[in-house]
Amino acid sequence: MKRFAVILFFALIFAKITAQETDENPVKIIIGLIEDIAASTDDENSEIDFEQLYEQFTNLLNNPVNLNAATRKDLEQLFILSDFQISSILEYVKSNGKMLSKYELAFVHGFDDALAESLYPFVTAASDYEYISKSDTAKFKDMITRGEHQIIARAKQLIEKQAGYKDDATTKFRGSPLSLYTRYTYKYHDRLKFNITTEKDAGEKYFDFISGHIQYDSKKTLKRLIVGDFQAQFGQGLVLWNGFSLNKSVVGTTVRKRARGVYGYSSTDENKYFRGVAANIESGRFNISVLASYKNRDATIVDSANKSFKSLQTTGLHRTNSEMRGKNFVSETAFGGNVNYEYKNLRVGISGLWHGFGTDYLRDLQPYNMFELNKSANYNYSADAQWMWKRIILFTETAFDSNTKNASVVGATLGLEQNIQLSLLYRNYARDYKSLYAQGFSDGTKTENEEGFFLSAAFSPLQKVNFSGYFDIFSFSWLRYRVNAPSQGYSYAFRIDYTPNYNVNMYVNVKQKNNKENFTPENANIAQTVDKSVFHVNYNIKYTLFENLKMGSRIEYATTKLGNQPREKGFMFFQDIAYGFKKLPIAVSLRYAYFNTDSWNTRIYAYEDDVLYAYSVPAYYSKGQRRYFNLKYSISKRINLWLRLSQTIYSDTKSIGSGTTKIDGNKQTEIKMQAVIKF
Repeated sequence: MKRFAVILFFALIFAKITAQETDENPVKIIIGLIEDIAASTDDENSEIDFEQLYEQFTNLLNNPVNLNAATRKDLEQLFILSDFQISSILEYVKSNGKMLSKYELAFVHGFDDALAESLYPFVTAASDYEYISKSDTAKFKDMITRGEHQIIARAKQLIEKQAGYKDDATTKFRGSPLSLYTRYTYKYHDRLKFNITTEKDAGEKYFDFISGHIQYDSKKTLKRLIVGDFQAQFGQGLVLWNGFSLNKSVVGTTVRKRARGVYGYSSTDENKYFRGVAANIESGRFNISVLASYKNRDATIVDSANKSFKSLQTTGLHRTNSEMRGKNFVSETAFGGNVNYEYKNLRVGISGLWHGFGTDYLRDLQPYNMFELNKSANYNYSADAQWMWKRIILFTETAFDSNTKNASVVGATLGLEQNIQLSLLYRNYARDYKSLYAQGFSDGTKTENEEGFFLSAAFSPLQKVNFSGYFDIFSFSWLRYRVNAPSQGYSYAFRIDYTPNYNVNMYVNVKQKNNKENFTPENANIAQTVDKSVFHVNYNIKYTLFENLKMGSRIEYATTKLGNQPREKGFMFFQDIAYGFKKLPIAVSLRYAYFNTDSWNTRIYAYEDDVLYAYSVPAYYSKGQRRYFNLKYSISKRINLWLRLSQTIYSDTKSIGSGTTKIDGNKQTEIKMQAVIKF
């Protein structure tokens, strides 16, 4: 009774304070989470497709995790939770009984008010009956007739004319500068989903990418069935890992990968997916996933008559005749799967994937890539394991390719008292390990030719202060792109967060990386491998002035030193303002940024607010200013419109870009419009 009174009081008081932010504007919560993750990762991760993480959180809005019935796997969908925090939730429910309200989450060990607030839109504390009745009792007729439809239509275009659109262009774009995107989704809770996505890039003649799938989920033996386009994640990513993944970050959840199995694909990357059939089956302690795929891929052609190619093209662009020449040139077939066996706190699994190309793969071999995949077929297989004891998780995976070359990873996450969390990871990838779809934890972009040890920590020394950081040391036994010798290096980062109250949050983020890179001195013909050092420090603050007025600021300083060359420097500052009108269905956000860097080497990345389901993490470099303006107009709860204008003005150049994308002048302006309709 005492616990009920405490929770009731907390729910009435605290929920009233936070409801407007978390329940009425959950999209703002998602944007804030993704922005925080983007700011906490290495700059090399700026190309990561955050759209999939966005969609994952959006799905949770409609199908929140039930804290009273959730398993560890269910809670792992909440990407921002560490293993320690997941264990704390499970232990809390086991020790205290079912939560009476989701706002009780703030009482769980390892949670503060800010973290709990950010999770409220994605969780519930429903009773067993309430949770089951939402989807599990539905008939098939209801699934196909009573779901929710959503249509997204987006268009964007650069205002300035690029060289490829001019009449006298040597290489001319085939289509207009208008970029188009559409997506239709039908969804019945967490049981049935149908999706079709189309895209036309700027310069392309027509919609050249079409993707779609049907996904059925149930609580029976056949847990999931997908027909169409899908992705897969198994083990620790040494054999197969499609989709969103982070490596080094002060966000501690990036160390142990949390495999999602097979799931439908609805993004616009034209390469990182499979096309065919996938299924997930659960029987007793066994969980089995299988997949079969056949699709065509773009390639750089060696001999069109003999049907051979030397590399896969991954840009997804088909704007010119030369880009069209390699479109869908090579077919790819893939078969694979994963089997997991779980007993109490132990889980073991095996994974395998075979893939083959329909034409000869004749890579243009250079010294640095002589051990990379250079044949038309390859297979990989692995064994992985995970063991949990209290707040300690040990995990490992070892994989082999068709030539028995191996890759291994072993790690641990530890949740200690006083909110101290530690993560350790050792990886060793042979220089000649080959896997086209691997995405293991690494310093580079490939799961090969690397050995390293990673350590991260997070703790709260004071109630309103959080500290997180990592240190990573790595080595490469063979050459790499732009590194003509075996090399080694290290990197570190730390972040200090301070949240004095609900209206203010600030942090300082510091990171540095030291490794090797080629450098060719003047009047020399041979490149030397020299030391390279990159350093970044930034200060960020977000604050709420009034209920409907929020502001944010960031200042960042960067340096790069290559060999005995002078140290290059970079600086960036931006100011954000977001305002929601009380009496009008309009919300606006804008940014002004100033940047001054010596070169591309001291570029600075910054996440930008965008239209719904889109994201932007541009590189600020050279000297100039950038600004954008976002407008959202809600015609009704089911019809929303967006308008975005962005412009970069450079003060030290008379042209932007090169080749077909060159712009005569120092301005680059983009306009973007989007409509989202639900019915």
